[in-house]
Amino acid sequence: MLLEVLDDHRHVQLRQHVRGAGGQCRIGRSVGCDLTVHDPFMAAEHVVLTLKEDGRVHVQDLGSRNGTLLDDQPIDPGFGRLMAGGELLIGRTRVRVRTADAKLEPERPLRRDLLLRHRTQLAMAGMVLCLGFAALLQWMYAPAQLAQRVLIAELAAVAALAVWVGTWALVSRLTVGAWRVRIHLAIAAFCLGLWAWGYGLYSVGAFALQWRGLAPLMIALAAVVAFTAAWLHLRNATHLRQLAAVLLAIGAPLLCGGIWWVLDLQLDPRTVNRVEQGPRVYPPALRIAPSVDLNDYLADVAELKRDASRNRQQSLLVNPILDSED
Repeated sequence: MLLEVLDDHRHVQLRQHVRGAGGQCRIGRSVGCDLTVHDPFMAAEHVVLTLKEDGRVHVQDLGSRNGTLLDDQPIDPGFGRLMAGGELLIGRTRVRVRTADAKLEPERPLRRDLLLRHRTQLAMAGMVLCLGFAALLQWMYAPAQLAQRVLIAELAAVAALAVWVGTWALVSRLTVGAWRVRIHLAIAAFCLGLWAWGYGLYSVGAFALQWRGLAPLMIALAAVVAFTAAWLHLRNATHLRQLAAVLLAIGAPLLCGGIWWVLDLQLDPRTVNRVEQGPRVYPPALRIAPSVDLNDYLADVAELKRDASRNRQQSLLVNPILDSED
């Protein structure tokens, strides 16, 4: 049998082999034990494991105060229990017991993880994308004070990335026992850089080409990038199952997007540069008349002149104009 002492992150700290029927392994804090573990909640001689002829292991608690748990079930100190494999909780220490008859998972195919292999290059590329976009924004807003505003924008971008990456690195340290700073920096910087430049290209395209259909496409792409970033962070920072990681990766961007939308509804109406968009203005209906030939137009003009002369003569008969005498 093989005994493996696990830490809080389920990493193996100690290993002990026992061979041959009748072989024993005594576990406790005493130096006289076969497997000595420094655990204040463990007795000096806490439990003894005996390998049987059929390959199973007999676990016998030696009357400890805190007892021994097999797969979270207490073991009777008087009779003990037979096991073919599993985990023992001795004090606050977990000991995994494996026997020769234990079933092993099939060998996994060796796959090259792109993120793990190129985490440094991806992190550097992401930083270049983020800092470049921050500098471009300041150049567009205030070219007269470019140096000062670019420096402030770069420091703000670095500070935001440091807080985000530091948070995920701390989660990784507490959960899997490793900081994984470069991996989380590559995820955060590269995804944020893609999102920022995608938003910039969308703004230019929506303004220059007047394509109203770009907005739903931009929202969909931003959601895909946010989901990818959240899923990669969770996969490298936790031991969550794949389904749980996918659900959290979907829910977290939706929650953040909802909070952003609510804040935008509260803050945007107070902005002095806000322009209320009224109803769309359409041109009035046009009446198209057929073109008139020049001779027809002149004939109409002559007719109008004759009517005007006739009306003038009639008005003179009714009201004659008398010459005034000096």
